[in-house]
Amino acid sequence: MVSMAAPEAMWWLVLPVLAAVLAFFRNRRRVLQQRRLASPGVWDRVMGGTPSTGLLRMLAWCGAGAFVVLALARPQWGELPAEESVRTRDLVVAVDVSDSMLCPDVRPSRLARGLEVLQQVLPALEGNRIGVVVFAGEAYPLVPLTTDLSAVSVFLDGVHPGMVGRPGSNLETAASAALRLLPTEGEGRVLILITDGENLQGNVEGAARALKDASVGVLAVMAGTEAGGPIPVPSGNGNIQYKRDSGGQPVVTRAQPDVLREVADAAGGAVLDLDDSDVGHSLILAVEELRTREVEANRTVQRVERFPIFLALAALLLVAAFAMTPWRRLAVAAMVVALWLPGSAAAQQSPGAVVDPPPAGDAQPVEQILPEAPWWQRLIPGGSRRLARSGASSFESGDLETAVRDFAAAAALEPDQPERLYDLGTALAAAGQLQSADPLLVKAHETGVDGAAYNGGTASLTQGQAQRAIQLLREALLADPDDPDVKRNYELALKLLEQQQDEQQDEEQDDQQQEQQQDEQQGQPTPTPTPSPGQGGAAPTPTPQNDPLYSALDRAEAEAREAMQSPTPASSSVEKDW
Repeated sequence: MVSMAAPEAMWWLVLPVLAAVLAFFRNRRRVLQQRRLASPGVWDRVMGGTPSTGLLRMLAWCGAGAFVVLALARPQWGELPAEESVRTRDLVVAVDVSDSMLCPDVRPSRLARGLEVLQQVLPALEGNRIGVVVFAGEAYPLVPLTTDLSAVSVFLDGVHPGMVGRPGSNLETAASAALRLLPTEGEGRVLILITDGENLQGNVEGAARALKDASVGVLAVMAGTEAGGPIPVPSGNGNIQYKRDSGGQPVVTRAQPDVLREVADAAGGAVLDLDDSDVGHSLILAVEELRTREVEANRTVQRVERFPIFLALAALLLVAAFAMTPWRRLAVAAMVVALWLPGSAAAQQSPGAVVDPPPAGDAQPVEQILPEAPWWQRLIPGGSRRLARSGASSFESGDLETAVRDFAAAAALEPDQPERLYDLGTALAAAGQLQSADPLLVKAHETGVDGAAYNGGTASLTQGQAQRAIQLLREALLADPDDPDVKRNYELALKLLEQQQDEQQDEEQDDQQQEQQQDEQQGQPTPTPTPSPGQGGAAPTPTPQNDPLYSALDRAEAEAREAMQSPTPASSSVEKDW
């Protein structure tokens, strides 16, 4: 379906239509004048034919004007992929991992049921930024705010009791850790608290006051029942025992809805029951009903601009009209100049010429890598999208040189679009220009482009930059833990880092040995005899074989666990450690 982006410009079609009507009347009047002067036979004998009235030339000019008006109305047909921009809420999920969450009064246990509900509601929270905090006697961030829900799901699978060193249950530290993850101001900040409400340490009133002062909404999900139950503790022989207090009496843990209601009411939130079969749906509705900030979803379908077609037709009619004028030579000269100017500008500053990379080791800003777009290309709307599509087509066909040129031109026209930087960086990396590709891919990754971390890490790995490759590939691994290419490159980066460290140690040892030899030579001026061929000197020390590499997922998860673990050892002075 054809549509006009500027339909008000269509009123200008009246002018070329009136001009065409006037041209017909002028032609008829001149034909009558010629017939009054002489008959057609006389004109043939005297001038070789009837003189032209210029009707075709006038109609060509009118047609060119009509096509220009149509171009100004910006006709559009066809559609580009829809783009979506979403303002999201910031949700921090605080999960209680104290021993009381092992109580089976909610099947299979309080903690297992809470994690199951979280995994169920994650897909419905798509588009929101989610972070995770685990707490017991202390609280620590497990996942920072991220829109990558698959990474959140991976880390939730590893949540278990005892992963926080200090025993007990402290809601105040949970609220403080959540506030550290959330932005300091702005709407749309929510704390989802999954706990039984037992607060054995800390100040509940202080936690509620801090959340209220920060204008953070609270959704408390009560895990457990008020009747409560014992806390099972696995023994070393595989039997199940039950936790006892310092007096030897069995501990009965009970959910505390009054505590959770105090925290939720202070922040204007709500309390949900984990034992409710529909708690997942209720949690999703509660997040939406908090109205701390409304989600704005702007779905825009971009229509393809077709005005260049009409400009081209207008140009053809103008050329034809000038070719029919008595001033043909002047018209040809004007067309040559018009064609030469853009070509000269392009030759002076080619849009596809990427700046040469700096010497090894020097950092180059992204702005210095991108070429400057010619002025005449900036006048064409939608030029960046067309160049990007052309570059993608060339990249798929294997024409990397053309792809780099088109992507560079598109990035020059829209340097603030991270997708353009990603396209150019990927094409440069495929073409072997890794030093120019690296900063582009890193910049694209920082702005949230999917796949930029993997491509940037692979480019850094190819250049031998092990530290940066590990950093980027680790983030790519967290984003897609099941990608075999990411795992393989991550392992290669780890192995490269170990090799570089071994080489650095060998070089340091060689330097130390040389310094010692120089010191000995200064103390004993007698030259050292050259060993005979049979002796061969000291046998070289063999390099020990590297230990087998862990899988990439195990390494990433182990590092996350180590960073998350409490530096405070379990204290025996805690009276209530559940």
